[in-house]
Amino acid sequence: MTAVLPLVPFPPLHWWFLATQCHGGEFAYEPQTKFAKQTLRNRMIISGPSGRIHLSFPIQKQSNNTELPPLLSPHFRPVHSFRTLQSAYGGAPFFEHFEEDLRALWHAFLPASNENSKPLSAFNRATIDWVAQQCNWDLQPSNQTPPAFAHSPIDLRSKSALAGAGWGFERYTQLFESTNGFIPGCSILDALMTLGPSAVRQEIQFLTHQASNSK
Repeated sequence: MTAVLPLVPFPPLHWWFLATQCHGGEFAYEPQTKFAKQTLRNRMIISGPSGRIHLSFPIQKQSNNTELPPLLSPHFRPVHSFRTLQSAYGGAPFFEHFEEDLRALWHAFLPASNENSKPLSAFNRATIDWVAQQCNWDLQPSNQTPPAFAHSPIDLRSKSALAGAGWGFERYTQLFESTNGFIPGCSILDALMTLGPSAVRQEIQFLTHQASNSK
């Protein structure tokens, strides 16, 4: 095992770098029995007309039984978050190409108003599998129990690491870059919408991890 990765919706580019390129792409998913608040495990960062947007997927209040997986809240309908996605990327070159697939994923894995049993991990894993399919990446996570790393550059479980702290990003074209500047650490959807799968595969190959060289 060479990396520990959390299950997050449409992970950012540095997540995919570790999953596909770092040391042969060997990694493990973190356990999903306990939800960590204020993290990207139920949200993703996208770039919109006004800058950085945190698109959230609220979860139900957890009981004291930490063995139960976090469940998505039915009080925030899928159509609302999808409209936010449309507002951000409706004018992007590849939005129409992905729109129907993403709409189907949204409605299959996010709860309707009367559903109380849609797990967060299932939605997150479905988004990861969808991206991997679009980009022709073969993900092979290890079944090993993740070790207790201490500030390791290959452990993205912490909030700062998952948000992109300590990483160097190859600049790519963003839809609103002319008004907002380049926003690093966005969901991979941001790059997919403007560049398409082939260009994103190339971006991952050039993404460099500065933390391991900054000692």
